[in-house]
Amino acid sequence: MSKKAFHIYNLIFLFLLFSFNVLALFGAGMSGGGVDSSMWFATGLSYIIWGIFYFLQFVRPYKVWRISWLFIMVIFLFFWETGLGVKIGLMIA
Repeated sequence: MSKKAFHIYNLIFLFLLFSFNVLALFGAGMSGGGVDSSMWFATGLSYIIWGIFYFLQFVRPYKVWRISWLFIMVIFLFFWETGLGVKIGLMIA
């Protein structure tokens, strides 16, 4: 994976993450309960997690490491966005 492709894949994933977070916050805001602090925690921390994984990919010089960290990032953020982040936010708050 070249450096240009590396940046493009990560920016596409960031755009998808942003879109999903906006839809999740909109849906929570339109529901009867409103947006809790755990929801803000989960959506806000997802960008920090994306940044950490982006940095880990950026410092690795080999394609195998970059692809591996990209795959791990996608899997982790999938679980984070589908409920793990809110559950951790509820435990903290």
